[in-house]
Amino acid sequence: MQRVKIVPAALLAGLAAASSMAWGQSYPTKPIRLIVSFPPGGATDVFSRTAAAELTRTLGQPMTVENRPGAGTVIASELVVKSPPDGYTLLFTDLSTHAITRSIYPKLSYDPLRDFAPVAVLNASPLLLVAHPSVKAKNVADLVAIAKRSPGITMGNSGLGTVTHMTAEKFRLRAGIQTTPVSYKGGALPVIALLGGEIAMVMATVPASIEHVRSGKLVALGLAAPKRSAQLPDIPALSETVPGVEGAVVSGVLAPSGTPQPIIDRLNAEFGKVSDTATAKSVYAANGAETMRMTPAEMQRWMEREAQEWADVVKATGFRMNN
Repeated sequence: MQRVKIVPAALLAGLAAASSMAWGQSYPTKPIRLIVSFPPGGATDVFSRTAAAELTRTLGQPMTVENRPGAGTVIASELVVKSPPDGYTLLFTDLSTHAITRSIYPKLSYDPLRDFAPVAVLNASPLLLVAHPSVKAKNVADLVAIAKRSPGITMGNSGLGTVTHMTAEKFRLRAGIQTTPVSYKGGALPVIALLGGEIAMVMATVPASIEHVRSGKLVALGLAAPKRSAQLPDIPALSETVPGVEGAVVSGVLAPSGTPQPIIDRLNAEFGKVSDTATAKSVYAANGAETMRMTPAEMQRWMEREAQEWADVVKATGFRMNN
């Protein structure tokens, strides 16, 4: 009878770990797709392209940006979650909006928390409430008074269910006003509509709106942040007038669940280095963003808290998306 040689479990585990580590060290060996959940022109797109250009250089393989906007980041997320978990298809998204989808889409084909592996967080850019000059609001108090006199004033956002939409809803609830939401695909389009006088105000991303504020074409009323930004010190925080109104585009990277940990760790380190470059620092400062860094484990815990906090806002509004 032939004797069967039994390999100790510890040895098998060691061999598997060594193989996985070697995989992480050799990665990447081909181009990486960075799927962006918003169209060109908004904060997420600007930050994704800054990161992709740097990582193309440091990783030695092209990192290509593909914009797949729509359905409050769901379209891009569905593409990535169905991709092989090998580190070659990544999602660059607003993590706040990604967390919000868990509460507003009753029939998602994926779970935003369980079906993605956290990779890295790059920065946070607070949203900016801007108004058309014809509204004649010089500050948040003016706007609240105007909105109470004229219920249903229009407020644009970058898509139903996005952080811009839900932050606008949070502002509406806490200011005690009635607004009419008007949604567009991405951060640039609602600002274009605002410039044309089609709507009264927008809960905007900073990259899409700040130059128009500086040129005097739009009026900046307040940042959706707990305090003023060091990058935009002249713009008051909304919470100075309406407490508790906070919302930011939190730029981060996710991979399909099951992606090997050595690849996740390599990417976390490489994306972390991006924020140290002079180019990224300049782009962040110009767009009112501040660097954020987390380990994948810290990122998972943060996303779970974010999902719960936005779930409370969604519940208060009663808003749901049909999918």
